[in-house]
Amino acid sequence: MVKAERASAMVEFTFRSAREAEAVQRALKPEEALPASTRCRTNVTRKKNVLCLRIDAEDTAALRAALNSFLRWAIVARDMIESRGK
Repeated sequence: MVKAERASAMVEFTFRSAREAEAVQRALKPEEALPASTRCRTNVTRKKNVLCLRIDAEDTAALRAALNSFLRWAIVARDMIESRGK
């Protein structure tokens, strides 16, 4: 039996302001804080207006699932912030 290799991804989101980046970070924190599964771990950090999402997974399928979920949640949070400003 061949063991699958680990997979990881890092995505940076650049926002118009540090306040927007912080709001999205707060929105993602509950998902990041969930107990780490045996297949995937996530870390969300922020430096000024740049939000960094790092995902480490046991395999590409777990990475893809986590990446899709976090990207969707980040987009929803961003869209909510933008809609409040209109």
